[in-house]
Amino acid sequence: MSLREQVVQISARATSFTAVCVECADLDEAEGYSGSTFAGRLDLDLDYGTFLCRRGHSVRVERASAAAAEAAA
Repeated sequence: MSLREQVVQISARATSFTAVCVECADLDEAEGYSGSTFAGRLDLDLDYGTFLCRRGHSVRVERASAAAAEAAA
């Protein structure tokens, strides 16, 4: 169970991602981020999903809106 909510935002057209679990990074400060990363896939027809890192911490992944992606370009 996570102590805090973790939210990762991916680009509007991304289908796969690699992210850092903040809970794991806090536990692995000496090792850095290498042991704290996890990968996932969010199909284009989904706007968000909940994923578990290797240690079972919950991470919400949200897709950026197309309008936000165009504004950033």
